[in-house]
Amino acid sequence: MPDIMSSIVSIESLSGLVAFSVAVETGSFAAAGRKLGLSASAVGKAVERLEARLGLRLLNRTTRSLAVTGEGDILYRYVARILKELHDAEQELHLVQKAPRGRIKVSVPTVLGRKIIMPALLDFRIRFPDVTTEISLDDVKVDIINGGYDVVLRLGELDDSTLRARRIGPHTFITCASPEYLAHRGTPQTPSDLHNHCCVFYRFPTTGRPEVWAFKNSLQLTPIKPSVVLNDGEALASAALGGLGIIQAPSYLVSEDIAAGRLQAVLADYTDERGSVSLVWPPMSARAPKVRAFIDFMAERVSQKLY
Repeated sequence: MPDIMSSIVSIESLSGLVAFSVAVETGSFAAAGRKLGLSASAVGKAVERLEARLGLRLLNRTTRSLAVTGEGDILYRYVARILKELHDAEQELHLVQKAPRGRIKVSVPTVLGRKIIMPALLDFRIRFPDVTTEISLDDVKVDIINGGYDVVLRLGELDDSTLRARRIGPHTFITCASPEYLAHRGTPQTPSDLHNHCCVFYRFPTTGRPEVWAFKNSLQLTPIKPSVVLNDGEALASAALGGLGIIQAPSYLVSEDIAAGRLQAVLADYTDERGSVSLVWPPMSARAPKVRAFIDFMAERVSQKLY
């Protein structure tokens, strides 16, 4: 018996593999010939040459039909998969050549959307004027597939799934308060000092529970009891700016106020990350130029604000 691998992996064999695969799918050489633009005789001869190179019978012929042999069934399963992947590759190459256009549906967390995504949207529109962007600002974890989303932006640790993901930066939180509050109540030196302060917490919409503040090198810290609980992320910054108390908020929410001196970071040595900021999308979505353009553009813009 000849070496099957060397018999299949040759340019000459490709036409035979295609003819064989289409003949199996259509049920006859004549039907396969019509699909391939060849005569029935040409299809039959291509299959015969393939069988001769392999030294195997792939199809049993009768005057009216074809029957796949056991060996033919094994080969067909592999050939069909390879031909499909080649077809998908061809389609993807066609898509890459096209300019981004069409509608894209995106979901982003509310605060990050308002602070980073929306300000960047004008530049995205200028660069890609033929892309219509439908953005949903929502703190609830959406169902990407059933919701029909092309891209979502996720915070924290990602679940294992068949979705594709691109990490674009750390999800870092900063503990801070207004200079006036700290002048009046004092500046905490360790996380334990927070028990003597007014602490303003965020309540998660998915669970209804206040978040638990996290600190590096403070594993034994007794949970801090919130003095005020808010269900809106941007309201945290407003509470701190108004002197209500100390907050722990994402860096992108408070970094500008800290740079301007309106807020003051505390406990910097204990600042910790809570997972990552990631773009997530269904495997097939990124084949569309409009989706790839959005992913690449927003990955660059968002990462600039996270480091």
